[in-house]
Amino acid sequence: MRIIERIKGFLKTKSADEIRNFKGILTKRYGLRRYLYATSEGLPIMGNFEKYEELSAKTPEIFRALSELEASDRYIILGTEKTYLLLRITPEVLLLAEATKKLSQEEINRIVDETKREFGI
Repeated sequence: MRIIERIKGFLKTKSADEIRNFKGILTKRYGLRRYLYATSEGLPIMGNFEKYEELSAKTPEIFRALSELEASDRYIILGTEKTYLLLRITPEVLLLAEATKKLSQEEINRIVDETKREFGI
């Protein structure tokens, strides 16, 4: 539970412009239409999915189910019309995102690195 308090405390020190800038990086640079940061316990950190609080509770379950099929920290889920990413940023933080384009491994690595830097983790 300490990680969410650390992240929320860190985000409180950010100005609205700084947070907006980070959201802009996610949407414009990486083409993430919708995203959700959640703790590995299913608590929401921030996001723009509808009903993101309910989705944050399900995200760790989805991650665990995929991990049973193939152990990884990064999953790309291809739907018929949309592409989703499910990334373990740290052991305590997950990112679920709907992407507007196929992302390279390098771009995914940068998302992880920029998130760690932005959240101070």
